[in-house]
Amino acid sequence: AAGYATNHIIMTFGDDFNFENADEYFKNLDKLIKYVNAQQANGSNVNVFYSTSSCYLYALNKADRSWKSKTDDFFPYAHHPHGFWTGYFSSRAAFKRYERHANNILQVTRHLNAFANTNARNTLFPLSEAMGVAQHHDALSGTEKQAVAFDYAQRLSEGIQVAEGVINQAYAKLLPKDSQSPPIQFQFLCQLSNISQCLGIEGQERFTVTLWNPLIHQVTQHIRVPVRTDYTVRDPTGDTLFTELVPISQAVQNIPGRTSLTQKQIIFKATLPALGFNTYYFEKKPDQEKNEKSSVKITHNDECTLKNQHLRVDFDDQGNLHQIVNLDKNTGVQFKSQGFYWYQSFAGNNSRPEFQASGAYIFRPLSSDSQPVSTTRSITCIKAESVQTAIVTFNNWASQEISLYDGGEHVEVEWTVGPIPINDNIGKEIILRYDTDIQSQSKYYTDANGREVLERKRDYRPTWNYTAVETVSGNYYPVNSRIWIKDEDQQFTVLTDRTQGGASIADGSVELMIHRRLFYDDGLDVGEILNETAYGEGLVVRGKHILFIQPPAASALYHRVASQSLYMHPLATFAIIPQTYDSYAAAYRQTWSALTDTLPLNVHLLTFEQLAPQIYRIRVEHYFELNEDETYSHPVTFDLQSLFKSIGQISEFTELTLAANLPLTDLKRLTWLSSEQESSHMFVPEQNAATNTAIRLIPMQIRTFKVIVQ
Repeated sequence: AAGYATNHIIMTFGDDFNFENADEYFKNLDKLIKYVNAQQANGSNVNVFYSTSSCYLYALNKADRSWKSKTDDFFPYAHHPHGFWTGYFSSRAAFKRYERHANNILQVTRHLNAFANTNARNTLFPLSEAMGVAQHHDALSGTEKQAVAFDYAQRLSEGIQVAEGVINQAYAKLLPKDSQSPPIQFQFLCQLSNISQCLGIEGQERFTVTLWNPLIHQVTQHIRVPVRTDYTVRDPTGDTLFTELVPISQAVQNIPGRTSLTQKQIIFKATLPALGFNTYYFEKKPDQEKNEKSSVKITHNDECTLKNQHLRVDFDDQGNLHQIVNLDKNTGVQFKSQGFYWYQSFAGNNSRPEFQASGAYIFRPLSSDSQPVSTTRSITCIKAESVQTAIVTFNNWASQEISLYDGGEHVEVEWTVGPIPINDNIGKEIILRYDTDIQSQSKYYTDANGREVLERKRDYRPTWNYTAVETVSGNYYPVNSRIWIKDEDQQFTVLTDRTQGGASIADGSVELMIHRRLFYDDGLDVGEILNETAYGEGLVVRGKHILFIQPPAASALYHRVASQSLYMHPLATFAIIPQTYDSYAAAYRQTWSALTDTLPLNVHLLTFEQLAPQIYRIRVEHYFELNEDETYSHPVTFDLQSLFKSIGQISEFTELTLAANLPLTDLKRLTWLSSEQESSHMFVPEQNAATNTAIRLIPMQIRTFKVIVQ
């Protein structure tokens, strides 16, 4: 027991696809326990018995000793020097995004169900269940067989269909004005909007777009709607909005499976109320108005500068990104290079560590040098008043649209990759890389769970001596929401719209793996190669990176707030409208918010769910870390009642554990003593009276409540 801190030794039992004959294995275990313990009569001090992880932990707690505290994590994990389990951070990139998209819909539907008092929680269960199943360690990770991946996606799809019904029930209550009973406007989701396709509105004379903002703060975003022709768009007050028609890129139009012939999209700026909705009314423009000269300017293969009130982005006529300048802070980042690269996957038979193949779990490149996907590229520069975009095309399967929005304080990179060519029988791991002039000194920073961020250092582990063998995959970490590099003057932050593997393989460089198509299984029980296809060819994946250039001390304010908006973005539903605008406006609300008070910027509503009539489950979080922002990294207090203004008065509320399965006052946690003589004892506050609904949150704290409303 030299490797254990006490005389308690745990022997775990179980494995994927093993020990399935329970009768046989438990009989053998019974015999093993019996004969080992029989040796006690001969002086043995070994006592073996069936146990659980809880019992083992309890025994350690009673050992009356101090324990080392660990503040780093276990990533990246490897089972031998060439077997780093860093491929699954990026495997099945489309499903990783679909799961996050489905969660966005689930949380919005829970909001609508609660505020409309539709009591449809049980109806929504298929989506809740599908989301729960998708959290399995072989689901979201992409380490399942293809047939199983299809099943996970189908469950989410069927759950979203159910959610659409609940959304309609809720809007049937929220949209009609008081004392009015107009016809119910059927709301539908356009789930292919990420490829600029919404067949339900194509060619329609009139339709509405209703946007629900799931955040408890007002948000301003630019909304894109794919259309065949131009429309007049009215905001909730009836005013005609400034809109522009911008082209849909050829790369998007060519995506396999896209059946829409739409080549343009309307773009407009929408400011949405906190925890509420706005409806925008679209009406076809008369023919004479459609022929008005467009103010959108388009150039091909010329130098291109995108510029708004806060940022400037410069490209040369070859499509190379040269710099991003923060005009407010008079600082900027130079780019040595930026674009798509690929690693050749190692081909092996897994018989020995040195023959380890790259697969769904394992990322193992043949060489530490990544290759550009193309030696040339073309650039199309589109300048409108709402948005300026550089479309950079590398080849017929890799392109990016780099956009700067009016008033925006970040740069948006929308990438499209696939079908990855495999006619050369070589597996390919595709990365999007940003090579800057930042002096990062081998350090980079990744989030552990969408919230807390850890410092990483190339070819280094903080708690043991590490010898680098795999110099690329051994430096990859999971990037759930953000990665950054910094020096004394500036920080370059990249936000992701899904989990991706990321690294800084050279100083000043950030790379994120966005797609994989492989030829070998890595021998870790998937039993299939990772080769996703659709419509008879390799899968196309699209996604977004959000880029910030800020001084390090100011960066948290930007990336924290933007990450919340990216994770819980407004949900658009569409409806075909027979009425004129005046008739529609007379019968339906066009804006509504659950809130009348302005809530603190550093508070996020994590869960708002109606459990039964007048009973709700709430989770709130402080989403800033300690010491990362001068203003917002401090404790904050707000009134829980402010979330219920539209529902009623809180008559009773109970604080629960995070999992919401136990009142917090009933939680009896074990107390541990660290080797620094610090105690883990957690102070549990007394239950508040229902009259005092003030909630205090410290940085990174999540609090969970069951609330009963009169």
